[in-house]
Amino acid sequence: MSDNFYTDNADLRFWVEQALDWEMLFDMSEHGATAEDRPASVRDARDSYEGVLQEIGKFAARRIAPVARQIDREGTRMENGEVIESPTFAKVFKEMKKLDLYGLCVPREQGGLNAPAVVYLAAGEMISRADVSCMTHFGFHTGVAVSLLMYALRDPRTVVKNGRVLSTPYDAVIADCVAGRAWGCMVLTESGAGSDLAQIRTAAVDAGDGVWKVNGEKIFITSGHGQYQLVLVRTEDPKKSPGLKGLSLLLVRQKIERDGKTVTNVRISNVEHKIGHNGSPTCSLVYEDSIGELIGRRGEGFELMLALMNFARLAVGFEGLGICEAALRTAREYAAQRVTMGKTIDRHEMVADMLDDMTLQVEALRALAFETAQKVERSTKLEQILKFDPPADEAARAELERRLQRVKRQARDLTPLLKYVGSERAVEMSRTAMQILGGVGYTQEALPEKLLRDALVLPIYEGTSQIQSLMALKDQLMQGLRDPRRFIVKMARANWKRVAESDPLEKQLARLFSYKYKALQTILVRIARNKLKATYDLPMGSWTDALFNEWDPKLDFAPGLLHAERLTRILADTAMARILVKYATKFPERRSRADRFMKRADLRCRAWLAEIEEHGEDLLAELQARTVEESKRSAA
Repeated sequence: MSDNFYTDNADLRFWVEQALDWEMLFDMSEHGATAEDRPASVRDARDSYEGVLQEIGKFAARRIAPVARQIDREGTRMENGEVIESPTFAKVFKEMKKLDLYGLCVPREQGGLNAPAVVYLAAGEMISRADVSCMTHFGFHTGVAVSLLMYALRDPRTVVKNGRVLSTPYDAVIADCVAGRAWGCMVLTESGAGSDLAQIRTAAVDAGDGVWKVNGEKIFITSGHGQYQLVLVRTEDPKKSPGLKGLSLLLVRQKIERDGKTVTNVRISNVEHKIGHNGSPTCSLVYEDSIGELIGRRGEGFELMLALMNFARLAVGFEGLGICEAALRTAREYAAQRVTMGKTIDRHEMVADMLDDMTLQVEALRALAFETAQKVERSTKLEQILKFDPPADEAARAELERRLQRVKRQARDLTPLLKYVGSERAVEMSRTAMQILGGVGYTQEALPEKLLRDALVLPIYEGTSQIQSLMALKDQLMQGLRDPRRFIVKMARANWKRVAESDPLEKQLARLFSYKYKALQTILVRIARNKLKATYDLPMGSWTDALFNEWDPKLDFAPGLLHAERLTRILADTAMARILVKYATKFPERRSRADRFMKRADLRCRAWLAEIEEHGEDLLAELQARTVEESKRSAA
C-alpha cells in the first residue's frame, strides 16, 4: 500500500502543481490582506498548499486507510441517548485535530489557514480514497464553519474591512469547528420531505428576544450528533407562504447551558444501521421546544440552505473521485499480479479494456472536479468583493459584475454534472473493481465490497442523481427557450466545426457538442409540438397565453423529464471533454488522453442520443392518460 496518497498520484499532482490557476485563486483568497499577513508571492503560497496536501496525503495513507476496515466493522451505536462512535474513528479525528486541518479554507481572521477551497477539496479526494465516512465527518467541521461565514456576510452585525471579514456573530461557533472541539450538521430531511423540501412540517415559533422554539422530527441526518445544527424549519403560515417560501434557517445547539448545567436541547432518537459509511453516524433528531436562533431573514431558509447544499454537492463529487481512485488502484494492482492462462489478467483484452476505461474516467472526473471547484470559488469570492470592496471606477465595477454573472452561470452548469458523475461513477467503478477481483472481490477481506457499499449512498444524499439531472435539464431548456437564436447558432457552429475543424481534438469535441445540441433540439421540439397540439381546441385569441404563459410542468415538460438523465450524461461527457481539450492545448503531453476519452465518449453519447430520439413515446402517452383520468376523478 502507498504511504502517501498525494505523491503517488501523478494526475492529482498535475492539477495541483501545473493546471490550477493559482494566481487567480491566490488573488481572490488574499484580497484585502495586509502584506505582513499574506504569503510573499503566489509561488510561496502554492508551495505552502502543496506542503499541506503532502501531509494530508501521508496522513490519509498511513493513519486512515490501514484502519478503514476496522472503522467499518466497529460502526456507531446509541447508548443512554448518546451516539457512541467507533473508537478507531474517534482516534483518527483526535489525531486530525492535532494537525489543524479543520480550518483549511477558513480565513485566518477566524483562525483558519486561509487556503483556497480547492485545497480543502483536493484533501477531500485523498481522505475519501482512504475512507469516505471519515471525509463525510471531516466535512462537517470545515463545511459548517464556512457556511456560517457565508451567512454572516448577509448579517449587518458582521464587520468587514477592505474585503476581509474581521468578525461575525458566529465567531465562537466557527472557532469551535476550526479547533476540532465540535462540528455541525445540515438538518433538512423529514419523513415525506426528502427531495421535496416544500413538504417540511418541523415548525418554529418566535418566542421573543431572538429565541425560537422548534418542534418536529428530522431523519437521515449525517453527523447528526453535531453540536451546531443548521435546521430548515417552517416559520410562516402555510396559507400565506406555502411551500418553500415559508421556510427559514435556524442555528440550533444540541446541548445548551441552563441554570448552570449542560442539558440536552435536541434529542437523538436513533442511529441508522446502514449498508456503508459505517464510521459516519446518521441520526434521527427530535425537537421538543428546542431553542434556536434565526439565521438571515424569515422566509429565506431554502435560499440559504441551497448555498450550503451546492458546496456539499461539490464535496460529494470529490468524495466520488476518491472512491473511484481507490477502486481503480485496487483493480489495477490485483490484475497486475493475478495470473491466468499464462499471463497476468491486466493483459487479457477484456480486463485491459475495463482498466483503460476506468483510468480515462477517473482522469476526466478529476478534470471536471477541479474546473468546477475553480468556477465555484471564483464566483463566491467575486460576489464578496463586489459587495464589500467594489472598484471605485464605475466601468471596472460593471466589468467585474459581468465576470461574476458569467462565472456564476458556469459554476451553476457544472455543479450538478459533477455531483451526478462523481456519484454514479463511484458505484460503477467499485462494481467493476469487484468484477476484476472475481471471487476475492466478493469477500469482506477485499476492498471493492466496502467501496461499493460506501459508494451506494452518493447518488442519494445531498440531492439525488435524478434531482441533479432535473436541475441540468431545467437550466439547459431555459437557455434554449430564452434565446432560441443563440441556441441555433451554437448548434450550427458545432455542426460546421465537426466537418471543417483542422485540429483532430477540436473536431472530435465538436462532434460531442453536436450530439448535445441535437438532444436538446429533440426535447425542445417535442415540448413545443405538445404545446401546439394543446392550443388546437382553443380560440385563436387564447393562443399567446397558452404558448407563453400557461405552462403545466407535469405535462408540458414531460419529454424532457423522461430523458433528463440521458441528457445529463451527454452534458457531462461533453463538459469533461471540453475541459480535457482545454488543458491538452496548454499541455500537449495530455492530448492522447483527451483523444482516447472522447473516442469512448462519442460511442456513449451517440447511444444516449438514439434513446432520446427513439424511446418513450408510448410511456409518455400512458402517463398522460393516467394523469388526465386522475384529474377527471378529482373533479368529480
